[in-house]
Amino acid sequence: MTTLTATAVRILHWAITEPAPDGTLVPPPTTSARPPETDDDPVVLLERLARVTAARLHLSDPPLGDRGPTGLEPLMVAAALALRDDPPTALLVAEGVGGSGTVRDLMARHGLVGRALSATPVNAELRTELLRASPLTALFDHPPPGTEERCGQLLDRFLDHTEGRRAAVAGLAAPPSSPATARHRAALLRRFRFTPGERTVVYEVYETALLHHGGHYRRLTDDVRKLARDSAARLLADDARGQWARATLDWWQPLAVLARRHPDELRRRPLLSGYRIGTELHRIYGRVREFEALREVLDR
Repeated sequence: MTTLTATAVRILHWAITEPAPDGTLVPPPTTSARPPETDDDPVVLLERLARVTAARLHLSDPPLGDRGPTGLEPLMVAAALALRDDPPTALLVAEGVGGSGTVRDLMARHGLVGRALSATPVNAELRTELLRASPLTALFDHPPPGTEERCGQLLDRFLDHTEGRRAAVAGLAAPPSSPATARHRAALLRRFRFTPGERTVVYEVYETALLHHGGHYRRLTDDVRKLARDSAARLLADDARGQWARATLDWWQPLAVLARRHPDELRRRPLLSGYRIGTELHRIYGRVREFEALREVLDR
């Protein structure tokens, strides 16, 4: 077994293994670690990873009722992660990963990419290709350019299934890993505004966010208020704080729109009782968007 294959097998084991009790994720190994030889069958490990990832998302087996096999493309994903110390080579491998087919295949890819991107920094171009190779990770993080429609279609597929809907809502409600993630999720939620059934998706995401991650979103929102009060110009800054502030305004905007247009619906959802901490920022949101549009015109 080559060093690359042995490392890919180790990465599959790493992705299957639960994190430390404190939630700490150890970075996946690379080929530079010179892993020992192993007789483990990578195809068997792929199938196990797909089942484990589905279970972590609280999906039954087969996930979303799809009995199709995992396939071998996720092995290419594992190989790209194994080679990440050599970004050009890792990028070539990641670019060669074909499209996903079955839900088990989606699970295996997400089990690798979702965990790896949480555990270790990677080259920006490699990160983009890994997200392209793992549509489910891109759905919960943010899609590479040109894959937004595919991302929306995948979300619709999950929402059409009872367990898939719960998994999608939980994933979109979790604290965003970056400002780009928060803005991507806001763009997704803006799609669901036309019918009462569609709006329910939006309400469920914010309910879950406030119920399970309320402290996190309150801290982000309080920071926006503080910036607006102390130095409103900082809201337009390109530093991390300014980007997070604008992304937080964006994240609250879909619910703010529904709060103005359908107040009776929100009153019937007691789990949204704390929503006003964010939706009352809509005046700031409008001003910031106006300044952003003006800046785009001036930069041309």
